[in-house]
Amino acid sequence: MEPVQLPSNLQPVEPLTTGDLNEDGLPEHLSLINHQASIYANENLVWQSPPEWNVTQAAFTDLNHDGLLEATLLVWREFHPWPVDAWLPHGGRIASFHDAQNQSCHIILIGWNHGAYRELWAGSALADPIITFTAADLDGDGMQELATLEGSYTTHGSGIAHALKIWRWNFFGFNAVSSIEGSFHQMALSKSSEGSLFVLTP
Repeated sequence: MEPVQLPSNLQPVEPLTTGDLNEDGLPEHLSLINHQASIYANENLVWQSPPEWNVTQAAFTDLNHDGLLEATLLVWREFHPWPVDAWLPHGGRIASFHDAQNQSCHIILIGWNHGAYRELWAGSALADPIITFTAADLDGDGMQELATLEGSYTTHGSGIAHALKIWRWNFFGFNAVSSIEGSFHQMALSKSSEGSLFVLTP
């Protein structure tokens, strides 16, 4: 891979944690404290992640391309196989998608729907757990993509990723559209003065 010449005027882009999820003209605020995500409206708690979820990252995004903000959560929780897997002879296709403590990694979208804050979409256990993510319109088409650093369940907790992936919403879930193999420890989103976005992996 050839090196890319980066602009010298890059500025960091912080994750969005304030925005109008229910289009009432008033902002909601997203907080993450002690691995529990909370959404507040007018300082009132309107949604909170279940205590059995271990939420490691949270941000307001529009990854499902519906024109409304939602909370994207990176969640570790107890692994549950697909119901059909009970009928398969070797435990099913996702049987190994968890760590030694039977915890699996998921992306979950929380947003306003039918008059309440609720789970809009929850992905199955990931084959490779996500260490960190960011959301941005990387190709300039007006719609956000999901950028992730992915590790493995056997090295969970090390903070070392083996792949940088870009995912795009397909109206049922996410498809990986680009992948770079390597050794990664961090990821940051930056923006040039011309408006171009860059995913940096120092």
